[in-house]
Amino acid sequence: MTPAHVPEKIGTVIDSILSERGYLTPVREWGVVNAWANIVGAKLASVTECSRVENGVLYVRVESSAWRQEISYIKRHILDSIRKETPCTTINDIVFY
Repeated sequence: MTPAHVPEKIGTVIDSILSERGYLTPVREWGVVNAWANIVGAKLASVTECSRVENGVLYVRVESSAWRQEISYIKRHILDSIRKETPCTTINDIVFY
């Protein structure tokens, strides 16, 4: 008698396929862009916009220099939130511009 086949979770299968084709990292990075409002909250999301991710750096456009200064003080907290709230582990820095 052979052991029963245990089905894999669909998320695991999709991650495996994306990883094999080299798309898992970009998909996870863009997941951060899509989840930006949940990560930073409505107030900060209303004055910022994620524009791109390149080489582990998230680029965020900020409405004004005053907001850019304020947000720069909580950069480490935002990076921690990205790691806690998303499966992305490749974003290591944020550039506010």
